[in-house]
Amino acid sequence: MTSFQHPTPRITLALALVAVMSLSACATKSDRRGPPPDRQERGGQDRAIKTSGTFMHPVAALFSQMDEDRDKVVTPNEVAKGADAEWASFTQNPSAIQFSRWSVETLGSTDAMPNFMSFDRDFNGVISKAEFTSQLDREFVRLDKNGDGQLTRGEMLIAFEAPRGRAKQGGQESGQKRGKGGDRGGRPPR
Repeated sequence: MTSFQHPTPRITLALALVAVMSLSACATKSDRRGPPPDRQERGGQDRAIKTSGTFMHPVAALFSQMDEDRDKVVTPNEVAKGADAEWASFTQNPSAIQFSRWSVETLGSTDAMPNFMSFDRDFNGVISKAEFTSQLDREFVRLDKNGDGQLTRGEMLIAFEAPRGRAKQGGQESGQKRGKGGDRGGRPPR
């Protein structure tokens, strides 16, 4: 008869950690739903829909809320005050999980830019107030296309034109030149 030996505390802790991580992964719910919106079922065939138009930068939704005097122009002072108010909504320096909740509520998606990694400049797994405010300042400067220190509604928009396909000739897109040996780089085939 063999006697049962209790596992060491390290093994027990490791097994508990693996179990908790597995349950956590199973319980995590993505904010993505179904196939990408650029696909639509038509006549039994899945075809890409080419979309053109004007869209808002995700961070522009946040900046629009910071327009304190509602003159439809956002200033650095309004962003500073708005950043302080947003920061106050966090109970502590946000981790990736806490930030993802904020990102969905404020920017519309966990995939929206700026994302957690954009804010966490020192890659320590949490965002400090300095990192939060400096990233919002960088986003403000990036969107301020004319550099006048103010964000207008037009600067917060993205004009997007759907890519247009090119006719293929001889197995290659038209407009591309062939180099020696038949490839685009001018190298002979191997």
